[in-house]
Amino acid sequence: MASVRKIPVQTRSVAGYFYSVKNKRNIDFESQLEKKFYLTFEFNDEIESYQEQPVKVETVFKGRKIIYIPDCLIYFRPALNKKPLLVEIKYLKEIKEKKEKIVNKVKVVSKYSKENGYLFKIFTDKKLNETYIGNIKFLYRYSERPKSNGKYDEYENKIYSASYGSGLTVNELLNMTALNDSEKMIILPVIWHLVFKKKLSLNLNNPLNNSVLTRLNNKEVEYDIVSA
Repeated sequence: MASVRKIPVQTRSVAGYFYSVKNKRNIDFESQLEKKFYLTFEFNDEIESYQEQPVKVETVFKGRKIIYIPDCLIYFRPALNKKPLLVEIKYLKEIKEKKEKIVNKVKVVSKYSKENGYLFKIFTDKKLNETYIGNIKFLYRYSERPKSNGKYDEYENKIYSASYGSGLTVNELLNMTALNDSEKMIILPVIWHLVFKKKLSLNLNNPLNNSVLTRLNNKEVEYDIVSA
């Protein structure tokens, strides 16, 4: 499904796009709030894919023909047997300022959702965890596999071996896998990439630094233990 609407030029001060690993294409966003939620979708294992600006919903408001376009349509993994979710993403301030219009939009889009086998929900900035958002923005920089001077596979296996059976901080992992400070600088992006890929797990609700505790995600990892 392609987007039914392009982001207006006049909103480009806050609008933009980023490459979605989950969708394997660029995703347009019309506000920084939309971008934040789209990034959370990237890290949500229940979500298989999502489409921005997915459908047009026509109605009449105060005697005028109006076209509403929900911000996003989320598709969940088939095994979950969940209906697709139409999403509207709004700042609470905007909802208060445009209450009458948004209430009408919610009614119209809710009716459209029921008729087309979707669920509908409004996401706001009220409960966003900014620490979590900052962490996933940071990890997204490591979505691509680092080159690591051609030694990625070697470093990856060293990290798995060191992590086996116990939790270690990032610094402890570096000390156990690198021969010197220069090699630590090469291995560190490998660690963050493995966190992005969820092969290493950590608490993303706390600030990320080299002192955070990491654990091997055994469900995501297949490897041979290498003797030290």
